[in-house]
Amino acid sequence: MQIAIRKTALTLAAVSAFGLGGAALAGAADNGSSSSRSSTATRPQREALASDVAAKLKAAALEKLPGATVLRTEAGGPYVTAYHAHIRTSGGSLQVVLVTTGFEATTVQADRGRGSGRGGAGGRNETALTGDLKARVEAAVRARYPGATILRTETNGDSTAPYESHVRTSAGTELEVLVSASFAVVEAREHPARP
Repeated sequence: MQIAIRKTALTLAAVSAFGLGGAALAGAADNGSSSSRSSTATRPQREALASDVAAKLKAAALEKLPGATVLRTEAGGPYVTAYHAHIRTSGGSLQVVLVTTGFEATTVQADRGRGSGRGGAGGRNETALTGDLKARVEAAVRARYPGATILRTETNGDSTAPYESHVRTSAGTELEVLVSASFAVVEAREHPARP
């Protein structure tokens, strides 16, 4: 009888140990997945630029837009640029200056906020145009840039003009062409060519 009780006690102890071990493993797995969820939900911080690089980047941005205030400088950016600077112009508008590895400021565009990179069909608050509206915007762009290839046409996310077409000219230059509500080209912003 005592042998049966001992076997039962040992069996219960083993089952309990397996149960506790499984619960501990499940808890560890859950803790790992929840911490990985929170780390992926948090936007990674950009690596700080070396002070000499930041100074060159700031100088390039101010050469492009004299009188502006540089708010921050960062590596990378839209259109596969090496660096970019967020600035406030003397008129108070927020802009982004794209800068090459040789510290040449190439493009100035509206600052659409951190993390609003231009993926897919366009940036934040931009939607692809269709039908007659698309045709009229593209006709205006083709009249100004004969022979250009239109890459996409969409609403414009800043207040400069309501529409924009991204084009590659016959010379190979990539432009963001802004078109007014009356279908007139009002501005063209050059972008570095994509590789």
